[in-house]
This record gives sequence, structure tokens and C-alpha cells, in this order.
Amino acid sequence: MPLQSSIPAPPPALATMTSFEDASRLVLDHLQAHVPMGFWTVSRVIDGRQVYLDVTPDNAFGLDVGDGPAWEDSLCHAMWVTGAPSVAPDITRVPAYSGNSAARALDVTSYVGIPVYNSDQTLFGTICGIDPEARPESFTELTPLLELLGQLLSVVRNLDGRTVSLARRLEQTLLESETDPLTGLRNRRSWHRALSTEEARHHRLGDHASIVMIDLDGLKQVNDGQGHAAGDAMLRRAAGVVRGSSRQTDVVARLGGDEFAVLCPQTTASQVAVYADRIRTELAAAGLSAGVGVATLDRTGTIAETEAAADAAMYVDKRRRRAC
Repeated sequence: MPLQSSIPAPPPALATMTSFEDASRLVLDHLQAHVPMGFWTVSRVIDGRQVYLDVTPDNAFGLDVGDGPAWEDSLCHAMWVTGAPSVAPDITRVPAYSGNSAARALDVTSYVGIPVYNSDQTLFGTICGIDPEARPESFTELTPLLELLGQLLSVVRNLDGRTVSLARRLEQTLLESETDPLTGLRNRRSWHRALSTEEARHHRLGDHASIVMIDLDGLKQVNDGQGHAAGDAMLRRAAGVVRGSSRQTDVVARLGGDEFAVLCPQTTASQVAVYADRIRTELAAAGLSAGVGVATLDRTGTIAETEAAADAAMYVDKRRRRAC
């Protein structure tokens, strides 16, 4: 295959990279166009294997994403641990490579292995190229530019890693800011965000949605008579019952004090009535009681009106039970 003496400037598409995967694909496309080899890959060392994360399509060896040899059997391992040349025009001339079993199995003669680093300078993986044909000695002149690509890909990999880490931290912070610390349920802020999302979905698709409001009985008496630790235990027990009575798709929240709420997507008025009866029964089995009110969002109503209707029904239920 023809060899160019230098690698042209990276294409403008590099400016649009948004992830390590994007960068890997651009690097491989660029290398295959300007330093053609039988196979190029960006690989990662995972669980003792050199795993190919991305590969050049229709390569000479029929290798694909997810393939790769045991790490200790690979040419890249030999390059990493022995300091053997990262660009080898003919591996039969390099003692660290000449007896490599993985290379023999694929009939590899020329090799490129450029490290890609983690932020702590440990090895993430490599940019690796192999070919069944030997290359001229001038092939080694590409080493500095190939290493530069490896360094740039290392930077992108670590920036991408930081972005993922920040996103996870933001997600955790958001979760904590929207979680009731006592019960682990959603708090009032998260509840209203879920209501807004459900209302938009309802008016777009027309699906039913119902709300259940629950006001626990006797919390003040427990706090006054047994202390707040007992009251907290009572709230946690009630939260467990409500969460356990609900479906995975339901949104369960503690709105404050002794008040809980459940948003039930795709639930009709008759279905939510059955659900409310189940909550009453399971609360009673746990030695608890509560006022329970339900309402269903109709096509012309709003989620705020539905919440208010469920809240009003809950107070009606409390007054009814007190009168009995």
C-alpha cells in the first residue's frame, strides 16, 4: 500500500467532536485515509483483554468491535511493558514482537501501537494498526505525528471522563435536592416537576393519569406522646407501605409533615379507586390509618386542578371517618 510521508492537517470535523467515541471514529477514518493499514482500532484494556472499541470497517483481518486478544498476548502489551518501538515496519526485526503468538495467528508483519492514557498516566488502551505486509524503514518517520494523535485522543478521553463524572455528580446532587431525607421518597419540589411532565404528556397523548393524596392519622399524638424519633419511625413505616403498594411507574412523594402523594400514570378513575383501597388495607395491616383521596385528570382539566380535587377528597375521607 502507498505510504505518505506526512499526515495532513486533521479534518474540520474534529472541531465538532462531542465524545471520546466521536474522536476515535475521526482518528481511525483519518489514519485509514492517510496511513492505510490492514486494520486500525482504538482499543481498551479491560479485564485482562485488549478489547477493540472501534475498528476500521471491511478490514483485512475480519476483526470487529468487541474482538481482541488476551492483553498479555498482544503486541500492544509487548510495546507497553518492554518499551519496544511503537511503530514497527517489520516485526520480525524486533525481538519483543517477532515471536508474538497473536501476531503469528493473524499473519501480521507491520505494527503500530500508540498508548492512550488515563488522567493519572496509567494505560487506558491504544491506537493500534496491523498489516500483513512489511513497510519501508521510512514508516518510522510517522512516529511523532502518530504519538501526537495518541496524546490528543488521551486528552479527549479524559475530558469525556470528566464530563461523565460531572454529569453523574450533577444527577446525584439533583436527586438529593429532590429527595425527602427521612423517607427516601421524592420531595415536594420533585413532585411538582413530575406533575408538570405528566401534564405535558397527557395533553400530547391523551392518556389517563390519576393522583392519590394521603394524610396520615395520629402523627402529632405520637410526636407529643412518644417523641419525634417515634414519629419519624411512623413516617418511614408509612412511606414503606405506600411505596410497596405502588407500581414502579408511579411517582411517590412525601409533601411534608404527614402528607404523602402518588401520581399514577395511565390510570383511570376506576383503577385508582382500587389502588386507594389497597393502600388503606396495607396501611391498616401495618398498624396505620390515613385519609385517602383520589382524582383523575380529564382531557380538559389541569394537573393542578386534579391535585386540588384529590386533596379535597382526602379531607372529605378524614371527616367521614372521624364521624363514624
